[in-house]
Amino acid sequence: MNKFVVNGLLFFVFFVFSSISQATLITNLTQAELDSGDFSNAEDHLVGGLLDINYINYKGYDWAWVSPVNIESFGGNTLYNPDLQKNWIFADKTLLTILKTELTIADFTADNGDIIQAAKFFNSEYEHVDSDNFRPDALSSELTDPNHFLADLLQGFETFYVREALTTGVAPSPIPEPLSILLFAVAFIILQSKLKNKSA
Repeated sequence: MNKFVVNGLLFFVFFVFSSISQATLITNLTQAELDSGDFSNAEDHLVGGLLDINYINYKGYDWAWVSPVNIESFGGNTLYNPDLQKNWIFADKTLLTILKTELTIADFTADNGDIIQAAKFFNSEYEHVDSDNFRPDALSSELTDPNHFLADLLQGFETFYVREALTTGVAPSPIPEPLSILLFAVAFIILQSKLKNKSA
């Protein structure tokens, strides 16, 4: 009987581990809220500790490079509106001009050579951006209307969101990592087997 329980527990942990490890979107919202587009309970997970890792600061604004596409649905990915993270907005025309004329790929490149981007905060599947596509004529903010006659061209633009710069940051709620769950399960199994050996 104990072997059945342990095997069942292992299957459950493996299932949870697999599900969590495949999820990429960082949000506090439920799937129902995501599906309905109701982001009124959204928290901002892009906080001070992520400056120069997931976003940059320039001229009083935080700038996040959020997606290698500029359309809501593309290749199984959903690109969510900026309000998925509280306080983030689409760049208006003035801010988009700053992005296209003043900011460069160097501004979005960390000292270690990594690209500073926030794809996992706004995309259901994507965790990357296309640094080769950082050109003034291929940068956007507002999402492309899929019915637009140039949608096939515009959907490939890099997407950026902005917010007024934070003066103080609030640490995000910790997200349990799959490895932590796996370690807990292994410890539980070892404890169970030791208890079984003592009783035998």
